[in-house]
Amino acid sequence: MRATEHKPAGEAPVFEPAQGGSRLGDILADLYRNVFDLVQGEVKLAGAEISSILSRQIKRSLLVAVGTSIAFAGFLFVLAACAIALSSVMPAVWAALVVGIPVLLTGTIIMLIGSKKLGEADFIPRRAIDTMGEDAKWMRDQLM
Repeated sequence: MRATEHKPAGEAPVFEPAQGGSRLGDILADLYRNVFDLVQGEVKLAGAEISSILSRQIKRSLLVAVGTSIAFAGFLFVLAACAIALSSVMPAVWAALVVGIPVLLTGTIIMLIGSKKLGEADFIPRRAIDTMGEDAKWMRDQLM
């Protein structure tokens, strides 16, 4: 068997049987093309799955960022009101510190928890991997 000289990009090479070609040669050529198409399809599936996962995560992150920004603006006004109220019973600098330090610590803890959860995102294309395993098993069964 010999491969043809020209093949379109992304397609399996075409094998033509030698003169007086054999049935076995045809079967092997078909098997090669089918395996190539199968692997190429699985790679495309994995890419689509990863793209879908990333798209979902980006949309979720954007919602979190917008909501956090709006809540933060309101929270600053509440903190300012608390500091102003405390400044009537203590110096303004101490009132700002009494309000600001606990808020700073709370924000840091929440930020650390959130960044840990964001790091737990699973970007592995599990369906594609499972399908590839099933395809490999099917190919082994066909060859045995």
